[in-house]
Amino acid sequence: MTFGLFLSLKISAIIASMRIANKSIGLGEVAAVGTWSIVFGIVLYWLPNSTPEIKSNSWLIVTLFIAYIVCFISIIRDDLLPPGIIYKYAAIVLQLLCAFGLMLLIPIDFLPILTIIWVSILPHMTSLKRSMLIMFAVVTLWFVLYSIRWENKNVIFYGLLYSTFHFFAVFMNFETVKAEKASLEAQRLNKELQATQHLLSEASRQNERTRIARDLHDLLGHHLTALIINLQVASHLSQGQARDKVEQCHSLAKLLLSDVREAVSTLRENQHLDFEKMLALMIEKVPKLNIHCQIEAGFSLEQIELAKALLSCIQEAITNSLRHSGASELWITLKTYDDELFLELYDNGQLNKKFTPGNGLSGMQERVAEFNGQMTTSRVQSALKIDIGIPLGQDENFKA
Repeated sequence: MTFGLFLSLKISAIIASMRIANKSIGLGEVAAVGTWSIVFGIVLYWLPNSTPEIKSNSWLIVTLFIAYIVCFISIIRDDLLPPGIIYKYAAIVLQLLCAFGLMLLIPIDFLPILTIIWVSILPHMTSLKRSMLIMFAVVTLWFVLYSIRWENKNVIFYGLLYSTFHFFAVFMNFETVKAEKASLEAQRLNKELQATQHLLSEASRQNERTRIARDLHDLLGHHLTALIINLQVASHLSQGQARDKVEQCHSLAKLLLSDVREAVSTLRENQHLDFEKMLALMIEKVPKLNIHCQIEAGFSLEQIELAKALLSCIQEAITNSLRHSGASELWITLKTYDDELFLELYDNGQLNKKFTPGNGLSGMQERVAEFNGQMTTSRVQSALKIDIGIPLGQDENFKA
């Protein structure tokens, strides 16, 4: 019993910093697997000296231990299970059943270590309140079944003692989850800020180009026009070689005016926003999500607000994919057709059957409505698909 308590306290402290659903395994996960290995090794060492009834189930005991750790590793990684939270739920249920199966097969007092590892995953899968309720139910059921199966009279003492380790694991991992969410939110806001800064910087540069073009047209263009008129009058009033020089200057002035007009037109025509670059800044190194972009539209200077609204919609879709659908891939398509802009967003995650739009999707709908657009949501292979259409026919400044 003393060894079991020591090992329980050790694993409780180790899993306090556990991080779930990362492709790279952290020290907490390595320590959890190492602790499982110690427990498994002790059981293997103990089995040959156990009763004939227990030794006859050796193959089943080994199978349950292996299935337990396979489920655990599948939960903490993103690349072992198919996309969708439902598969993680199935794995975590199977992991718990393996622990209970081992408890019913072997009378070892430190096997609750397996449920300590198991409850440490709960805060990463559900809310703290639900995690506590599930933990209480699991601990109660565990020691009730243990007392019935092995007729242990000290089950209340064991239950109270091990429940403290379970509480510790749940609370500490809940704090870890909070820290992870705060870090992800900070990263999201930072990327959104970078995209907005680029948008403002681009707008500032374009405004300066517009001012230069306007000054060239209003000042230099008007002065050149007046010079051309005066030179034309002078050519009628002069004679001989002087008239030839005046006409030559008249031709050069007309050529210069043509160059100025062409320069002004070029400055005005090249006013567009690099939306693809702004989007790239926002989606760069998004954790746990591979984003595919197909951008077939540009935005003129006058469409800064539209570009900003679309960036906000895309950011909300990324957040939904990370928090709710359990997706690993997200596709973003932006194109124009028949004077209308189309934005398509979908991932490979899985939605709850009772899914209802929240504040995020409502905010997207409001942003789209500001531009007389429409937004529809649908299911594609159990994942959420968002289609946005915004009319652009009346916007003469749009450049596709």
